[in-house]
Amino acid sequence: MPLKGKILNTWEVSSDEVLAAQEVHDISVAIGIDPDSDDLSQLRYGKICILADADSDGLHIA
Repeated sequence: MPLKGKILNTWEVSSDEVLAAQEVHDISVAIGIDPDSDDLSQLRYGKICILADADSDGLHIA
């Protein structure tokens, strides 16, 4: 699933800001949860890995 832009650092922003980001919303829908609900019973995966490419745009992402 290709993403545009940079994913928010969830340690640095409020949960409202995280859930307002279109990228986070799209990931939530893709893994089978409703971003507006606390119910995770429909979660289809135990872990999600977001990888950055190795070009100059992704160098600052660790």
